[in-house]
Order: sequence, then structure tokens, then C-alpha cells
Amino acid sequence: MVAEKLTVVQVLPELDEGGVEGETLDLAIYLARNGYRSVVISGGGRLVPQLEKNGCIHVLWPHIGEKSWRCLQYVPKLRKYLQDEHVDILHLRSRLPAWIGYLAWKLVPEDQKPSLITTFHGFYSVNSYSRIMTKGEKVAAVSETIKQHIIDNYKIDKRRIRLIHGGFDVRDFSPEAVSEERIRVLREKWLPDKEGVPIIVLPGRLTQWKGQDLLIESLARIKNKQFIGLLIGDTQENPSFTRKLLEQIKNHELQNKILLVGHCTDMPAALLLADIVVSASSTQPEAFGKVAIEAMAMEKPVIATAHGGSLETVLPGITGWLVPPLDPVAMALAIGEALDNLERAGELGRQGRKWVNERFTAKAMCEKTLALYHEVHTARHKKRQFDTLTVMQLLPELNSGGVERGTVEMGRYLVRNGHTSIVISGGGRLVDQLEKEGSIHAEKKIGSKSPAALLHIWPLRQLIKKNRVSVLHLRSRMPAWIGYAAWLTLPKNERPILLTTFHGFYSVNAYSEIMTKGDGVIAVSETIKKHIFEKYKRKNSVRLIFRGVDGEAFDPLLVAKERVEVLRNTWRIARHKPVLMLPGRLTRLKGQELFLRSLLQVKHTNYQAVLVGETRENPSYTNELNEFIEKNYLKDRVQLVGHCSDMPAAFILADIVLSTSSLEPEAFGRTTVEAMAMGKPVIATAHGGSLETVVPGKNGWLVQPSDPKSLAAAIDDALTIGKEQLRKFGENGRQRVTENFTAEAMCEQTLAFYYQLIGEKNSHHPGN
Repeated sequence: MVAEKLTVVQVLPELDEGGVEGETLDLAIYLARNGYRSVVISGGGRLVPQLEKNGCIHVLWPHIGEKSWRCLQYVPKLRKYLQDEHVDILHLRSRLPAWIGYLAWKLVPEDQKPSLITTFHGFYSVNSYSRIMTKGEKVAAVSETIKQHIIDNYKIDKRRIRLIHGGFDVRDFSPEAVSEERIRVLREKWLPDKEGVPIIVLPGRLTQWKGQDLLIESLARIKNKQFIGLLIGDTQENPSFTRKLLEQIKNHELQNKILLVGHCTDMPAALLLADIVVSASSTQPEAFGKVAIEAMAMEKPVIATAHGGSLETVLPGITGWLVPPLDPVAMALAIGEALDNLERAGELGRQGRKWVNERFTAKAMCEKTLALYHEVHTARHKKRQFDTLTVMQLLPELNSGGVERGTVEMGRYLVRNGHTSIVISGGGRLVDQLEKEGSIHAEKKIGSKSPAALLHIWPLRQLIKKNRVSVLHLRSRMPAWIGYAAWLTLPKNERPILLTTFHGFYSVNAYSEIMTKGDGVIAVSETIKKHIFEKYKRKNSVRLIFRGVDGEAFDPLLVAKERVEVLRNTWRIARHKPVLMLPGRLTRLKGQELFLRSLLQVKHTNYQAVLVGETRENPSYTNELNEFIEKNYLKDRVQLVGHCSDMPAAFILADIVLSTSSLEPEAFGRTTVEAMAMGKPVIATAHGGSLETVVPGKNGWLVQPSDPKSLAAAIDDALTIGKEQLRKFGENGRQRVTENFTAEAMCEQTLAFYYQLIGEKNSHHPGN
């Protein structure tokens, strides 16, 4: 398949000397030579003729890098340019032009927006102004050091950062490509009558950052040695610093040994003049350090300060020396060592050439950047065609409940299938898992039933717009109100599909009615679907999608014995007694009290019962249960073991699993189905979702709600029918889950519902 030839616009302040300018030029020319429409917008400079000579387009906007109000004139101008020229990629390379570019990009209609790339070329001061460089859909970092700087200082999803080292042009920076005549011209200009004297070169803008003053201090310490130091850089650009350097040279009586030679248009020849090349960045590390790799490309040994990108490009003792920053003594020692053994220094230079040719060429940089362009362009195109979606799910928290686990499973499924998954919640135990599996999590206390929760409406609206959300999936009432309010504030043509999931038998009132407001509503069981119709009269676009079990986690064959033994020892489970297990949050709704009362009527006493659930979440109810156990002499048979982070292993320990919800039916009963998936027989109350999952006499028992006598009879029956019958019940339950209640099926059906609703919306509003 032939790659689409894109229109690419790069924006930067100017096109003079410097690493940013050089990389922009290299990439622009590479694009043009490979048939792409390559445009650079800048304030002009020395490199413009070279750019245009190689088939690129240069757009001169004189004040685009100027920190004044008049630069704002380019916002509407760039917006118009992006639309009129059908630009595919907008690549921003410097902060002020990046603000211009970003504001213009935001104004472009969504269906015409180019993909946005930013490149972090430096250690920008960490503030709101610099944050603009993180706004790209993808952010290129020119070194591992810069990548870590971004991660450490900005809240940005690591997956948006792409490491693309800078590079040199092998056609220009190759000793074989430089004629003797070019070297002779520079030698006669800078070094008349200096044959045979070792040359030390420091190329770079004359600024304190580049460390020319540090080099002078270093050379002053070894001024009795034979050398000539050349400081290459425009002397007119920073006249005060230039004067400072000249005074420093004079004070050290080095006028005949250190020369400021001005700007150089032939750096390959200048580097070939050198015996040693220095990169002395001091007050701030080099983000990458292009001078060092260009010098190594010309077979020159490099002495660099040991911070920033130099740590990735210069190999001490192999391609050169690394010295501590701001340490003229250490630098003097390294230069002295090189001068004393120029033959070894030359060998380091030759090894340096091999090193950089393998890793840091402009071609490699351009290929990686172009691949990134195609990646983001293809992703944007697919998103416009709804081939890929951005789904945002909202819920109060991410702890251990069925709603939370279903949210995490859906996030994982979306990511694995090339979609973007965003979850907004108040945080919790499952956040780490969610993020490890590729979803983005934003912590917002949207489950709080207080007026303060309303403060999240506007930030949520901004998140929806920023991430161009395709589907807003609301999974709980209070977050649903926040999400719905944010959704309503958006223009109709920018609203994502709104979907709700009825996870429970919510009290029937105006507050709960929010769960019927979506373009589509998911019911987690037939019982819930009937409840929605009877109580809210909604029938259209209500889809039955059973909640499912994660087959990768809830499979008895995948649970190592060591995991089971850890729980057995922690909970002190005896091997010779059957285990009755009741998992679930400790609330009156889940029926733990009913279970304990039923145990008083159970005839068999050879059992051990385990109540699994966080004991600190509802301390008053926990105390009530403990008091009941103590008062009724159940302490030797019943224990509350607290939260369990490994429920598959816990189910392996169980012989019989119970679901005793009493006051209100389970909407679906995920714990029951997870136990069935682990091959365990179940006892459940005969209402709600349990009527659809448990088949009496085949995979378990159904008992009357709020009836301890009926529950006790079922427990007695389970304890007497024998291990073989329990095993058959377990096998039948596992087969039923595999056929009807898998997480994979739940996620597939949910994604299909997303697409159905999007299709219906587009058919009604084809202009959207």
C-alpha cells in the first residue's frame, strides 16, 4: 500500500543557525524529496534559500516569534492557511509560535483539523507558558533526558511521548564530502601562519548557556600548552556577552590563543579543522547536543559536560570525554589529556563516527518523524470515519465492585482493539490496573452528593472537547448528572453519543431518571430491562447486555496453587471442613446478617464460613455482624476476612458460594457468575438477576429472599449431597458462564451498540 503524500507545515521563530532550525531544515528537505508538500513558516533567516532550493515552501511571517501583541495577528491567518491549504500535519517546534499554532488549530472545524505534533527541543522552564509544548496529539522528545523531563514536570500520558533523537546529515557531515579547498579557505581566514598547532573548536551561539566562558577559564589553566581555541558563533547576536568573552580572553592574556571567528556557513569544514571539539553547556544541559554528534560524524573526539543529551551521545573513553558541568578544572584536565595524546584522541574520533552513523543520522530522525505523521494522520482519519472511537466512562470510584470491574474490562477491551479509553472517577484500588492496561484515568470526585460536585461540570466539558470523545458512557447516578450537564453545554454537533448503563434497581424518582437520558441505555439483565420499561416507560434503544466474567482471570486452570495457599494461611482455613463463602460489600443489602441467622438453623456443623468484603467501609454494620457472631457462639465457624484482591484464588478455596441479597434483588449478580466460572456451585436468592443465571438442580440452589429457614435448608442440602454432585454443579455452572456470561461477549456487544448509536445519529444528522 502506497503511503498518502501529506501536506506538512512546520512552524518556528526563524531559520538561522541552531539545532531546532537544522532539524526543521533536514526534515523539510527529506519530505520534499520524497514527494510530500513541505511547508515551513518562520520569521526568515539564513537557511531560507537552502530550504527553497530543495523544493520546500517557505512562508515568511516576520513577527511569529516575537513576544508582542502583534504576533497574535497570525492566529486567524494560520487558521485560514490550514483550511485553505488542506494541511494534514501541523508541527510546532518553539513555544511562542506553538501558542499561535495551537490557538489557530483550535479554531479549525473538527472535520478539517490537521494532526498536531509538538517537539520538545529543550529544557524549557516549567510553567504554563512552556506547557504548550505538551499539547500535541503526539509529543516528540529529542532525547531520553527530555522525555523524562516531560514526564517529571507535566501531567501527560506517557503514550503520547515519542522519543526521536536529533540527527546529522551524512551527506554533509562526512570527511570524504569535504574538499581540501574548503578547509584551506577557512584555515587562511582564521589561522594564517598557524600550521601544526592543535585546534580546539567550540561551535554554538555565543551565550552563557553554551559555556564559551567556561572553556576560556579551562584553557587559561593550560595556556602553556600548544593550542588554538576557536569559538564559532555569530558575534553580533549577543554583543554584551561577546564583549565579556573578549575581556575574559584579554584578562588571561590569551588573545593569540583563543579567537572569536564569528558565524560559519561551512561547519563540516570547520569541524575538520579541529583536533578536539568541545560542548561546554553549563548553566543548562543540552537537550540533545547536535554539535557533539556532528563532530563525531567528522571523526573528531568530543569533550562534553556530563548532563542532558550528552549522556546519551558521548561515550567516555570510547568517543570522547564527559566532565562535570561548571567545572573548568575538570575540563582543563580532559583537554590536556587529549592534547598530550592526539593519536588516541584521533582513534576516539574514528570510533565516534561509527557510533553516530549507527544511531543518530538525520535520515533516521526523518524516517521516525514521518512514521509518526502517518500514525497520527491515520488515527485521525479513522476517528473521523468512526473506525476508532474515544470512549469516556464515568463512575464514582474504582474499587472492587461489579460496576468498577466491568468498567476496567471495557477499558482493556477498547485499548486492545485500537480505541482510546478514558475513565473519570474518584480513584481507588483498580486505577493502577486500569492504567497498566492502557486506559487513561482522570481523578475527579464526581460521585460526591454535594454542591461541590457541580464544579466538575466545566472541567469535564473541556476534557470531552479536548479528547474529541465519541461516546460518553455514564455508569452511576451522580456522575451521570455531572456528565449529562457537561454534555448539554456542548454545541449539538459536538456532542458525543450519550450512553447509560442501568446497573441496579435504583429507587424510582427524578434523581434516578438520569439513567434513562442516554441516546441508548444498557440493561444488565432481563429483570432490569423490564424495570426500565415499567417504571420509566422507555423501550426504544434499550439493549440487554449481560455483565460478564473476565475469562483471563476467572479460570480455575490459571490459578497457581501458591496463590490459594497464601489465602488459606492468611485466613487460617482448615483443609478437612467444607468452606461456605459469601463475597460482597458489607451492607444490609448483601444479606450477610441473613446468612448468619440462617446458620443458626443449619443442622450440619462441620463447616467453616468466610465473609469476604472490606470491613472498614461500613464499620457500624461490621460491628453488628461481629457482635452477632460472638453472641451466637459462631466465632469458631465464621470469620470476616476483609477485602480480597485475589478473588479467583478465594473461589478455589470455597466449596459453596452464596449470594444472599435480601432487601433488594441483585441487578445481575456478578459474584454468583464469577463463582460459577470458577466451577463452584452457588446458592442465591430467587429474585433479580439470579433468576437468569442460576438453574436450580443444575448449577445450584435458589432460595426465597429474606427467608433464613429456606437458606438454611439449601445449605444443609449442599453439605450432604456429596463432593461428586457439587463437582457436577460446578461444571454445569462453568459451562453456562462460557456460553452466556463472558466479559468478551459483554464488551463486543457494548462496542457494537456504540457503533449502532453513532450510525443512527449520523443517519439523522448527516452533516454532523
